[in-house]
Amino acid sequence: MRSALLFLTTVIALPTYAQGTLTGHVRDPAGFGVASAEVRIAGGSTATVTDASGAFRIHGVPAGLVNVSARRIGFRPGSNDVNVGNGQTLDVTVVVDFTPLQLETVTVTARREPFDARLAGFRLRSQKHVGTFITRERIEASSSSNFSDLLRSVPGVRVGTVNHGFQNSVRFRGADCAPVVFIDGFPATAGEFDVDVIDPASVEGLEIYMDMLTVPPEFVAPRALEHCGVIAVWSRPYRPTPRKAKAVSQAELRKLVESSALYTADDVDTPASIERDTFSPVYPDSLWKAGTSGQAMVEFVVDTVGRIEMNFFSVVSASHPEFGESVRLALARARFAPAMKGGRRVRQIVQLPTHFNRPKA
Repeated sequence: MRSALLFLTTVIALPTYAQGTLTGHVRDPAGFGVASAEVRIAGGSTATVTDASGAFRIHGVPAGLVNVSARRIGFRPGSNDVNVGNGQTLDVTVVVDFTPLQLETVTVTARREPFDARLAGFRLRSQKHVGTFITRERIEASSSSNFSDLLRSVPGVRVGTVNHGFQNSVRFRGADCAPVVFIDGFPATAGEFDVDVIDPASVEGLEIYMDMLTVPPEFVAPRALEHCGVIAVWSRPYRPTPRKAKAVSQAELRKLVESSALYTADDVDTPASIERDTFSPVYPDSLWKAGTSGQAMVEFVVDTVGRIEMNFFSVVSASHPEFGESVRLALARARFAPAMKGGRRVRQIVQLPTHFNRPKA
């Protein structure tokens, strides 16, 4: 009995260690969250990794003064000393600074689309104000789900059933026959045409000419069929969508750097460089219309022939996810001069900062 009491007393007397919880963010100097940064408590054996917004949470932090450090490839390490109370959840921010050898910042200040030679004539004719033009912006503002709804919004255009039940036939004011429909500069029909086979989401612009006197030479049809008018439809420019491969973690990147399979910008003689005329991010529509400026910092690997290895692509920080996505899409067209080390081409990890600056009206 006496030994049992002694054992019980010993158990009760065991010390309990005070612990707390740390939550917070790793941020760059501009205040944006840094994704995939490794966060560690000094003396701790484990680390956590920040999410896409730069946030992290660490449980079981010893109470008292602790040092919180963060590191990520492309940034100088950062740290912060905080005093954690027993049972306390404390919020902390760790700032990591940019390394000096990132690519020069690209600034986007215009709502431009990738160049497409097909649309050059459309844009030139729209400036002459001959005919009726419906732009991509107007299509988006109308929220029309059917192409026929777009046409009904134009004065002098009728859409309905004619010729023994043919639906969605188009007639212009004063005409008793169907206009000729051109798609990307080529005649699509010489008679009735169901306009709702065209998806408004796929259309970049629309030209409407209601009589022969206004029809440009480009749309003169065989056998003078344009005498009942012309509808010219232009599809949206091709936007390559690079395949989203499984992202490589920062731990895997560090192992590749340590084994000299990859290099950072400060480890090479000549860093990889972008050919600027090949990289043109599109300002996201919704953010342009809202007057929202912002930035995105992305990371990827340039191989030995100047191609981008997209399985290494990640958004390091971004003020809005659409900015990061715009940069990702634009990289599908980009070309690079590869990095050089010791007279040979090598693979390099690249950080590319892009600013989106919406000028005030």
